[in-house]
Amino acid sequence: MTVVTTSRKPAPEVRTLARDLAFSIGAEYLTRGKAGMGDLFSFEGPVLIVSKSGPFFLIQMYDGGEPAAEIRVRSFAVEERAGAIARGLFVSDRFVYEALKDHVDVAFAGESLTGNRIVFDGTQRRRYTLKVTP
Repeated sequence: MTVVTTSRKPAPEVRTLARDLAFSIGAEYLTRGKAGMGDLFSFEGPVLIVSKSGPFFLIQMYDGGEPAAEIRVRSFAVEERAGAIARGLFVSDRFVYEALKDHVDVAFAGESLTGNRIVFDGTQRRRYTLKVTP
């Protein structure tokens, strides 16, 4: 099963982003606490770590203890979702899609999204739009 967690001492916005990301892809959210990288890699399946590094948010994916992808997010916006919930990630960047497709529920949105973006629906009628740094 896929696990989503945060850095050890995350800001509240990072924690909320990670929880809603886990919800969207059908993963388990794990409160990091004092768990080290070895503890995280003991889980079966991919591990996503959401953190903030300077002006960027970072989504790091590990599979089998090895780095599989690193996505730098410049910023994100949260808006109220109208209509039915859509599960999974919708990506407009081909590189990000290729990095994630074998690990999580992701769909290539192509021209339906402008720029390098990841869109997903979280809990409580939230829709996230992440601006990815190329």
